[in-house]
Amino acid sequence: MSAAGTARQTPPATGRREPVFTLPFVNLMVANGLLRVCTYMLIALVPLYALDRGVSTTVAGLTTTLYMGAAVVLRPLSGKLVDTRGRYAVMVVGASLYCAATGLYVLTLPIWALLAARALQGFGFALNGTAVMTLATDLIPESRMSEGIGYLGVEQTVAQLFAPWLALELRGTYGYRTAFAVVFALGVVNLFIRIPLRTVARRLDARRREEASRQGPAEEAAEQGGPEKGPLWSRIVDRDAWRPSSIMFLLMFGAAGINTFMAAYATGHGIANSGPFFTASGLMVAVSRLTAGRLGRRFGTVWVIAPGIALMAAGQLGIWWSPDLSVLMLAGAAYGLGMGAVQPGLNSLAVLSAGRERRGRANSTFFMAMDLSQAIGAVALGAVAGVAGTGAVFPISAGLMSVACVAYVVLRRRGFVG
Repeated sequence: MSAAGTARQTPPATGRREPVFTLPFVNLMVANGLLRVCTYMLIALVPLYALDRGVSTTVAGLTTTLYMGAAVVLRPLSGKLVDTRGRYAVMVVGASLYCAATGLYVLTLPIWALLAARALQGFGFALNGTAVMTLATDLIPESRMSEGIGYLGVEQTVAQLFAPWLALELRGTYGYRTAFAVVFALGVVNLFIRIPLRTVARRLDARRREEASRQGPAEEAAEQGGPEKGPLWSRIVDRDAWRPSSIMFLLMFGAAGINTFMAAYATGHGIANSGPFFTASGLMVAVSRLTAGRLGRRFGTVWVIAPGIALMAAGQLGIWWSPDLSVLMLAGAAYGLGMGAVQPGLNSLAVLSAGRERRGRANSTFFMAMDLSQAIGAVALGAVAGVAGTGAVFPISAGLMSVACVAYVVLRRRGFVG
């Protein structure tokens, strides 16, 4: 990595503590928080709706597969569009597609149209997610990047804790149409809340273009969307952000194992309800996101990321060993505490390794690594479970996390990550 890239990762400390919670940042948090609520409500509603329509479990599963698949396919393009067309424009287009697809659920659609709407929603999710995170990194002071990204992620944890419950309550009391209508209404409100961000986003885009023009013709051409040269890989993956993203790729294999096999494994150990694992994990993710960034600023990023990875590995081993619910909850707390520290830290390293003109691609690289890891991890760990049993999934995931921790320390010592 260039010296300039290294300098961007560790901006010099100043005597003045720049604020994170500016009015535009809070505005962005509220708007995206509403969309997170919509996302988790639909995760609970759509597969059940498909099953109640009489389709097979395979077709019901496609409602999730098409949604995530569409998001993965559009991630590389979303990064380029965010860098060339502007954060605000891509964000509003993405949120509008998401909202329009939600409105279609209120209608009684044939199953093929329901699946098409879910894929359209995946496209909107990818565009919105990349644009929101990139605009957030423009608003957050570089000296507090990990801290700000952590704050932004708290909304996801809060939504994950109560949105599925709200969706199922609305479904049980009023039916699917009303539940979908409520989600659609929240999506419309989310669109209106974004309107004040237009001015500040355009101002930041203008500043970014000015910086790119000062850096040289190559950066300016990229900023204006000119033709890119080089192999396809270099046009999809940011040349610097791939290092921290590859660490996250290894870590998210474990998340796939937990989401896919943990409940079945716990049941086999006599733990009928593993829900408290996710509650403990979600709460500790929130606690960690609120505190890890400040600890990183004070002691250094390595003292947050490396222990965080160790806690995630400990959580995996705790699941594997868990003789009862209390141990399983402790495992969930350890895993959540680690994840809440590591994900914002690595995301900030990916963003700061790139110049402002490449932040969209840096973010798309990072989230593409997360998406692909979970998709591949579910299949790979499923094969492991088929051969060696579901219990083998968790120590193998812990081993991969240990490899990720060693890779991070080695890359950091060689100056490739912060």
